[in-house]
Amino acid sequence: MVASGKGGVGKTTVAASLAVFLNKAGAKIVAADADVDAPDLLLALGGGKTISSTEIEASEKAVIDESTCTGCSNCVRACPFGAIVMQDNLPTVVRLMCEGCGVCKVVCPVDAVEVKKAVTGTLKIEDTKYGFPSVTGYLRLGEHNSGHLVASVKKSGRKIAEDTAAKALVVDAAPGIGCPVIASISGASYVIAVTEPTPAAKRDLERLVKVIKHFNVPAGVVINKANLSEDFRGTLENWVKNELGYQILGEIPIDYEVVKALVNMAPVTEFNPNAEASKILTAIAKRVKGEALP
Repeated sequence: MVASGKGGVGKTTVAASLAVFLNKAGAKIVAADADVDAPDLLLALGGGKTISSTEIEASEKAVIDESTCTGCSNCVRACPFGAIVMQDNLPTVVRLMCEGCGVCKVVCPVDAVEVKKAVTGTLKIEDTKYGFPSVTGYLRLGEHNSGHLVASVKKSGRKIAEDTAAKALVVDAAPGIGCPVIASISGASYVIAVTEPTPAAKRDLERLVKVIKHFNVPAGVVINKANLSEDFRGTLENWVKNELGYQILGEIPIDYEVVKALVNMAPVTEFNPNAEASKILTAIAKRVKGEALP
């Protein structure tokens, strides 16, 4: 899987190029976008044709039966999230604010409130133009339980991998160290941690590494925009090698061909194989293939 403690460091660029390279190299793969709040791996792969779309119910919402409700407003006063308001003398649930805690159900004197399963997001399986399937989770606006949706994405990806005899599931994780990232790292066989030579990225990588080591998953580091700061680059290299004990899989320079590739919805390795970034990304993919795949 490909992760980053900080957003905007090029994680999806690495994941897309890695997926395409591995598939072309004969290591049949399945791609999965586990950044369910803002999925964009499929965009970097040029889109896809939808095979299936499934709604995932991993949260709960209060539902009020207006035919039973007496309008006493107990639920309005008791809701700790302010998710119930009075409209036309009857309480109405504001779904974006409801956490499904059930307090309203407890205080209702006429049992007019139920707490029911609600749709958290959508899981889509799509065919990419590069010949491998992609699984993507889309979290609904205002919903929580993103970790559950990520787990569903991974479970679906693994099932497809088993059914198609694929050798790897390439997961593009969310930035940070929250629930989606924890759910992504759990059960992973190898993590590519993407960073850049800035103090903020170094600090966020440090936090990410704590999660990786908690799950005892082997990892390597990719430094993107490596020439952004030559002074800090040396500091980062020494820290990764000597303090973290990780190997640096490759260092990608600033290359505006990457930007052009993203605008054209293609991995840079496909858009311009001769670009400096493409050459290094290809070398990184070869190294990962040799170390992380049987």
